[in-house]
Amino acid sequence: MRCDQPLGLPPTAEDFLRVYEYIDCCPTCKRPIPQLEIIGKYSGFNSHPLYRHPLRDGRWADEVLQANPWSSGPVFFLSLQVSDGQQFCWSEDEIAERI
Repeated sequence: MRCDQPLGLPPTAEDFLRVYEYIDCCPTCKRPIPQLEIIGKYSGFNSHPLYRHPLRDGRWADEVLQANPWSSGPVFFLSLQVSDGQQFCWSEDEIAERI
């Protein structure tokens, strides 16, 4: 069956966001509430949002579609581009291992 396969951000980007992303908390229940802004989308069989992540120090990080090879449907790899120029991308080897 052909379907979208969004693999998302590389582990290094996820680690970066765990440390630096600004996340507000609900005043009542104290659950985290990410302050994400939709800045675009990418499409295969379905449409998927791309987000801007605010960071604690005033910078932001944008999700960008890095690659979308085909393997029984499109496989979507996202990169993270920080407003200061720092980037977190999948390596070619990591992409090859996952398709």
